[in-house]
Amino acid sequence: MQEAIQLIESSQKILLSGHLRADGDCLGAQSVMYHALKKMGKEVEVMLPNPPDGRYGFLEAHTPWTLFNGTLPKADLLLVCDCNQLDRLGSMGDAVAASGMPRIALDHHPIAEDHGWTALVHDVTAAASGLIALKVASALGVDSLPIEAYEAAFVALMTDTGWLKYSNADADAWAAAASLVEKGVNTERLYDLVYQQAELGRPIGISAALENLQYFEDGRIAVAFSSQARLAELGGTLEDSDDILDILRSVKEVEAVGLITERAGGFCKVSFRSKRHLDVNQVARTIGGGGHARAAGASFAQEVSLASAVSKVAQALLDGYAAQKVAAALNAEA
Repeated sequence: MQEAIQLIESSQKILLSGHLRADGDCLGAQSVMYHALKKMGKEVEVMLPNPPDGRYGFLEAHTPWTLFNGTLPKADLLLVCDCNQLDRLGSMGDAVAASGMPRIALDHHPIAEDHGWTALVHDVTAAASGLIALKVASALGVDSLPIEAYEAAFVALMTDTGWLKYSNADADAWAAAASLVEKGVNTERLYDLVYQQAELGRPIGISAALENLQYFEDGRIAVAFSSQARLAELGGTLEDSDDILDILRSVKEVEAVGLITERAGGFCKVSFRSKRHLDVNQVARTIGGGGHARAAGASFAQEVSLASAVSKVAQALLDGYAAQKVAAALNAEA
């Protein structure tokens, strides 16, 4: 971390960013860093590679952002939150690479040895990147932040731990949640903003995806998908997939889930989840994605059809499951 701290301290104009379709943890970590850097007297700008997950738009009121339009603003340093690979910034990542701008990754995802970052603030044991951002703020000597930053950190933590119900909700995560509540975070308000603002078409969209549910390996693997045409026919929407993933993962026999959604713009996105054994980060990597052991994702190029994406996802999960069974058998013999 020390190299990253020195880079931040020696930079005056800092650009913040994060992965494509920024989620609660990405935006939350950015917000913490935005307010911490502002308190240090830095010039700070947040630029996202594309529009974020709409559920977290309320964070923009206190952490304003712009969208990448092909041109990077002049800055001394780029700090990317909740992102382990530069290509997860899409075309903005290409522009960053071409610029030669020093760049720091603040993240809790696994990072390859040839990562290409100038410096890292990296902790795979952290429940959320938002918690790492709080530690960075403290290391920078910023021990007091506005309530909006603590709210953003809470959103980061809660959304990445499923409101403290996922396997990454360890003792440190619970302690951090308690600390943020002590600082004045209104948990009921934030839960309402994140989880109680679904659009009218969401339940219909969920039903559309469940129409296409398939089980493999005696129910251990579940794959579902939705098309834009079917959503339009039913009047459904499916911008957020967490509800469906939770429904599928709640089935007793299911170990891992893949949900493919066809997005406006002609590309398909897949979200993976697993319960205990299958490392879906490794599964996602086989199709160009990544993430965590229990939650990961990937996006397909526009030329990949929905049918092809569904086939690739099912095969990736089956291959991963087969490899995991072999590994388990070998471990049992050892």
